[in-house]
Amino acid sequence: MLKDQDITAIPSGKGWEKYLEVAAPQGAQGTVRIAALLRIVAAYNAAGMKISEVADLARLEQPTAHRIVTALHSVGFLSRNPETRRYHLGPLLFELFTTAFPHFNIRDVCLPSMKTLAEDLGDTVYLTVRSGFDGICVERQEGSYPIRTCTVDVGRKRPLGIGAGSLALLAAHSASEAETIIEHNRDRYTPFNTSAEAVQATVEKIRAQGFIYQDVLNTPEIKTVALAITGHTGHPFAGLSITAIATRIPEERATVLLDHLRQQIRQIADLISEQGYV
Repeated sequence: MLKDQDITAIPSGKGWEKYLEVAAPQGAQGTVRIAALLRIVAAYNAAGMKISEVADLARLEQPTAHRIVTALHSVGFLSRNPETRRYHLGPLLFELFTTAFPHFNIRDVCLPSMKTLAEDLGDTVYLTVRSGFDGICVERQEGSYPIRTCTVDVGRKRPLGIGAGSLALLAAHSASEAETIIEHNRDRYTPFNTSAEAVQATVEKIRAQGFIYQDVLNTPEIKTVALAITGHTGHPFAGLSITAIATRIPEERATVLLDHLRQQIRQIADLISEQGYV
């Protein structure tokens, strides 16, 4: 929660202008103000902000702040938690980020590690990234084990929270952002024989234990392990998962697979950092 002392600790000034110290071209003050408001919300993204708090920090009249925040929410630049009524950075910003830097391709960064995992372990490895409120399988590497477990095709899009890699990625987001995503997808979970409440419970379990080890959705004869790929600051980039027939991943081998995943994810995080990202 954004406390009064958090607000007063910010240096006094003109308001929103100090959050984006650029000279607005004539007639473009509104655009610069929008960028500044996004920076304000970003500064408190974990806790989220109410419109009144945005107005206070930006030194705007509440009707003006309400109009801008509502517009940003309507286009996906902001998301709103329906329970807390707090705003957070929205899914469209993430999508724009992934397209704004074509030289940064998370699939290309992860591919060498995925090949290493598939070759060393013999099982199938999946990479899942976020697109709005969905998770997309963007890469799959098959191991040498003769019984293959290709449960998801590359390019398949499903609600975020469906599939192990997608769940790991969802759980790596802030609690408020994950709740917003789950609530948005509430009706979309039904065709997958699950519910928003079940997804939320699984996310909380993942956070408590730090990993996923479970049956593949509606397929008890296949097991999966998964972890999120995060940058050094904790930013969630993707979910990395391994699947195999259930008899091939008892609990003791699941521990081995998770150790291999952690080792490769550390290398991936280093590569992300070297490219100048979080």
